[in-house]
Amino acid sequence: MEKLRIGLIGAGRFGRLHVRVLRQLAHVEVVAIADIYQPVLEATAAEFGIKSEDCYQDALELIRRDDLDAVDIVSDERSHGPLVIAALKYGKHVIVEKPLSVTSEEAQAIQYLQAETNRQVMVGNISRFSQPYYAIKRSIDSGVLGNVATIRSKRNFSRSWFHSFGNRVHPVYESGVHELDLIVWYAGCRCVRVSAFERNMSGYVHPDLFSAVLVFENGLVASLDSSWMVPSGGPQNLVETLELDGTIDAEIEVIGDKGTAKFNLAHPGFTIWTDSGLQHPETTLWPTGPEGIGGAILSELTHFVNQIRKNQPSSIMPLSDSVHVMEIAEAIVDAARMGETVQLAGNGIRKYHPGSPN
Repeated sequence: MEKLRIGLIGAGRFGRLHVRVLRQLAHVEVVAIADIYQPVLEATAAEFGIKSEDCYQDALELIRRDDLDAVDIVSDERSHGPLVIAALKYGKHVIVEKPLSVTSEEAQAIQYLQAETNRQVMVGNISRFSQPYYAIKRSIDSGVLGNVATIRSKRNFSRSWFHSFGNRVHPVYESGVHELDLIVWYAGCRCVRVSAFERNMSGYVHPDLFSAVLVFENGLVASLDSSWMVPSGGPQNLVETLELDGTIDAEIEVIGDKGTAKFNLAHPGFTIWTDSGLQHPETTLWPTGPEGIGGAILSELTHFVNQIRKNQPSSIMPLSDSVHVMEIAEAIVDAARMGETVQLAGNGIRKYHPGSPN
């Protein structure tokens, strides 16, 4: 098979990481890039030797190219849904960074188009390709934990990062979707009821913390807490390959009637002490090793390419799970805003229950 020709949309820090990993794959060629910011576009093109005629400020111009097999969407959250829809209409396979969209209506439209066009659509929920989270899934599927009764999860981010997101998107679509995706994966069935609360401490358009309780059709109860309030003195853990000045403090606990599985992303198993502070380098997501960038990001992008080459949808990251995550995320926003419990029907239709105990 000839090399898979991919166009990248979004040439920021994470988009450039995608290009670096894709260039490690033998059967892939990144031939075009798009970004709305001309200086970023020019700098990325220079870094990776991409010709000026293959650079676009309008992502739709890139999508309309008939010599591309797939697009990799790493742009801002609200652009994801419309760009995925456009890519499918032009016959492209798609990998899109989380979230799939910011509305359940867009997500359902994407699912319909994916079936109609027979193209692959995969959401970059990287945690599914991270070894600890994948090991928890194996322990569930093998019966080691027995019947799963409850899942407890949290994901907190540095307060300084919220300046970029507070007026941009509700945190359920930025931080929350990571844990929601894992919860849906581990539960193995649909969520039917959602209660949620939120609080705005920073004065931005969107709240900087929220909590949610989810009930699934098999009786499993899951909780999710997320905040963007980790102080600047928190241990630095994104210091491998993609350096970010801050902390991701994530934990998940899956409790069954035969066993419990836990993972803490910000654990002190590997530490570096310096005069400027303490680091807990995270080494599962995108570590740099002797053969290049590895970890979950390499597994994720390799899997996407392999599924296109095999012309098979992903069993690890099925689109239907990502669509359901968008339905749950939307229900969390509604439940917190209205102070009501939200019921999710099998078709994603929401019903509200005023005065219901949350």
